[in-house]
Parts: sequence; C-alpha cells; structure tokens
Amino acid sequence: MLNKVYKFVIIFISLILIVGGYLVFFFDPDNFKTEIEEYVSSKINYTFVYDGKIDIGIYSPKTNANGDENDISNLESKAFISISGIRIFDEVSKPASRIANIGSLGLVVNKNKLVEKIIDVDRAEAQDVVYFGTNVDEILMKTYSLLKFKNFGGINPDNNTVINKIYSNAIIINNKMLINNLYFETQLIQSSGSGTINLTNKRIKIDMIGKIRKINDMRSSNNVYIDNYPKELAGKELPILIRGTLDNPDITIDMKDIIKKELIDPIKDKLIEKIQDELKEKFELPF
Repeated sequence: MLNKVYKFVIIFISLILIVGGYLVFFFDPDNFKTEIEEYVSSKINYTFVYDGKIDIGIYSPKTNANGDENDISNLESKAFISISGIRIFDEVSKPASRIANIGSLGLVVNKNKLVEKIIDVDRAEAQDVVYFGTNVDEILMKTYSLLKFKNFGGINPDNNTVINKIYSNAIIINNKMLINNLYFETQLIQSSGSGTINLTNKRIKIDMIGKIRKINDMRSSNNVYIDNYPKELAGKELPILIRGTLDNPDITIDMKDIIKKELIDPIKDKLIEKIQDELKEKFELPF
C-alpha cells in the first residue's frame, strides 16, 4: 500500500523528537550506546540500532545539515547532532523484518532554547535511506497502468523504496510539536507539508501534498522511470492526510480526483458522444 511508506515519515519525525530532545543532554553519547538504542527503540516501537557514532558539536558551515556553507549566522546558539549507520527493524515479526536503513541523520538544534525546555530543531535531514518491503514508486506506476490501460509495472523489481531526501524542521513548546517544511522525495514522487503532534496524548495531524517529480529534475540522475514517465500525472496533486497517534497512524491518500479525471471522465465523454451519434442517426438532428 502507498500509505506504508508514509509510516516512515512518522518514524523520521519520532527521531527528530528523540534525538533532538534526549541525546543532546549526553556529554559523551558513545558511552551510552546501549542505553540510547534501548531508549529510542522503546519510543518508536521498533528495534533501533546504529553502527556508526553520534557526534554532538558546534554548528558550523562544515557541519551544516543543509549543505549551505554561507549560513554562518547565530552559530554560537546552535548545536549539530549527527548519527550514522542507523538500522530499524521489527523483532516482533517472525522472522524479524527490516523496516529501514538510514545512512545518516543530522539535526541542527537551538542550544539557547533548551535551557527554556523548548526543543527547536532548525533542520533535520536523513540521507541514504531505504524503506524495505514497499516500493511506493512501483505501486503508483501500477495504479497508473490501470488508469491508462497500459502496462507500466515491473520497471523496478526491488520491493524497497529508495528515499533520495527527507527533511523537516520542528519546535516543541508545552508538549506540542510544530512540524514545518516536511519534505520527502523518492525517484518518482515528492511530498511536502506540515502539521502538529500533541506529545501528551501522541495525537498527530499532518497534511501533505504528493506530486510526480518534474522530468527535468529526474534527468540529472540515473532514474529508472525516465523512459516511462507518467506525463498525464504531472502537476496533479495527491492530498495525503496523516491522523491518529504516533504508534498507530491513519494515513489516507486521496486519488479520487485523478481517477475521475483520468478514467471516469474520458469514459463518460465517449458515452455521451456515442449517444449523440445514435440520436443523430435516428432523428436526423441538424447538429
């Protein structure tokens, strides 16, 4: 299902909360590796391990999660946190199943606001991400195949979603997490939005809009969907609503407008044309 990959968005948001609000208080987090893994695992309801290391340092252009070497304002008030070699899997299932691999997770945190018990993450970004068990791009292409009565499926046989980019910023005030500029991008799809999480009852409300990436943006990489680009879907919006709780989100992807425009309307127009042609023949209408 398409909505499975959006559950990774929830995991990513949870990591913003946990890493930004908990790990920053460790003087040397590498001495607490087991404790950190157990704590994060208990919060995201999956087993969390990391093979790399956690670095906490002063935010500077060289360690900018945004990659912007010209951003040197207010450096003294910000800390950079990075964690590498993250693996997330489900040990409850038999056999244990992989959920996601994250090459690196970087956060820029406002240190001054921490003393006021406000967690302000200027930017959180994950790189080299693979979400296992669902290929969201292939699912969309197969759905598109049904709409267009063409066979576009099977372009990429891997049942995993490669996420090119995923980033966001967030601020936590009075047990409420405000999420802005949430964005993720696969080989075919890009989604952006914003929302809130009530940390007291873990209720979540996130609204996103998904779109097919522009073909010119896809040409710069070795993208498997270039030759079968679904041009009819270009510019179409897929409203995505994430509700419920952090540990059990309800994700709805609204495709009714695309189905109506791409499938129902063309059939309806052809039926009307056929009826008009038959009426002309029977009644010799002058039009």
